[in-house]
Amino acid sequence: MASIRKYKEWLEPIRRRFSPLMFRELLRFLRVYHFFFRGNKKKELVSLRVQTRVGVKHLYRVYANPKRTVWTTMFVPSEILFAMGLYPFCLEIGAALFAGLGQSSRGLMEAESYGVPTDICTFHRSAIGHTFRDLFPKNILQVATTTLCDNNTKTMKICESVSGKETIVIDVPYEADDYSVQYLAKQLEDFVHRLEEITGRKMERASLEKAIDYANQMREKMLEINALRKDPLCPLPGSRALGFMFPAYLLIGSTLSVEFFSALAAELREKMEESKRKENHTDNKDLIRILWLELKPYFTVDFLTKLEEEQGVKIVFEETNYVYWDKLDPQRPYESLAKKLITSHYNGPLERRIEVTRKLAREYQVDGVVVFSSWGCRRNNAAVPTLKRELNKIGYPLLSLDGDCIDDHNYMPGQFSTRIEGFLEMLRGRKASASLPQREICEAGVR
Repeated sequence: MASIRKYKEWLEPIRRRFSPLMFRELLRFLRVYHFFFRGNKKKELVSLRVQTRVGVKHLYRVYANPKRTVWTTMFVPSEILFAMGLYPFCLEIGAALFAGLGQSSRGLMEAESYGVPTDICTFHRSAIGHTFRDLFPKNILQVATTTLCDNNTKTMKICESVSGKETIVIDVPYEADDYSVQYLAKQLEDFVHRLEEITGRKMERASLEKAIDYANQMREKMLEINALRKDPLCPLPGSRALGFMFPAYLLIGSTLSVEFFSALAAELREKMEESKRKENHTDNKDLIRILWLELKPYFTVDFLTKLEEEQGVKIVFEETNYVYWDKLDPQRPYESLAKKLITSHYNGPLERRIEVTRKLAREYQVDGVVVFSSWGCRRNNAAVPTLKRELNKIGYPLLSLDGDCIDDHNYMPGQFSTRIEGFLEMLRGRKASASLPQREICEAGVR
């Protein structure tokens, strides 16, 4: 289409020469673009355009409202921020966003020029570099949690030297017991009081209950989608579902997350019912079913799409989309949010993550498991040998793909292709053997 061609021509100079002003213009353009083209039925899943639309809407608000914008790290409870009329901007998600716009190398070089070590996670290095480049939105303060990655607090402290704004650290305990829940709940209450002092806004009980209600609505829709994905007819590509961290983690507690996941659940159900009514629907029993652990490259690369569209693979689920938390209690919001943070399978002992991975492998009847081992992520990479051993014990092969989520210089397409093809060949051999009658297996063994 001519409009799409003009859009690409307009975007190219922005990719070559980037500035905050240009990015604001990009957001304005995308809002208009998706308003006019969001109903394009040629798109396989129209609801994925809703994801883009709500994401652009949130980013536009973030850049347009510096006195309401809060820089965060993963797992900072957005429910609290939305309840106070504040807008979270996650630095890791920001790094992924700019990776998709071809800005990773500049961010990483900028961080290195300021002495940031090159052996730490590129999410954080890139975020630091973009902060020094003044590409992130202006903010009123920073908030970090200690969970998932110990670089969270260090990155925020470095960014604090640029923004000049206060950093609040939320300490998430390791053990999931009553004492830990109360300890964290008290921190969240103190966090709200400090937000009130800094922003001049008040936490209204009704607003917090509404944010909790939105979070629970989103949770229910995610559970519905996750249940639908157990059906072989579910048309959702895992390559796209690996991008749901934005609406599921950053936008939780807002109407935007509910809007997207509601649209996705409705469309998936509609398309699956339509497929079942057709007698000639595609039989997907020969597809290799994969459980995906960790994340994916966020720079422009199409190996995941090709994996699903050309190599007979279906990524049936991703651990990032697993709903591990209970329904939040609006009458006890801080305790509920504290329990949610502590019981994450990314927090606490590795046994918790192993248990979740086993559960998902069985429920989604996968043929194998792939973990994307991002260079510099010590938390995940140290866990891979144990995950592999424990999954092998119950019959699930695991492939660890070494790469990077942000730095495209660490992407080696030849090595990826070789390792994936070898893994898929092995899985197909196992699947073929399992489908043979027992007598044929015995005779094949004798021969």
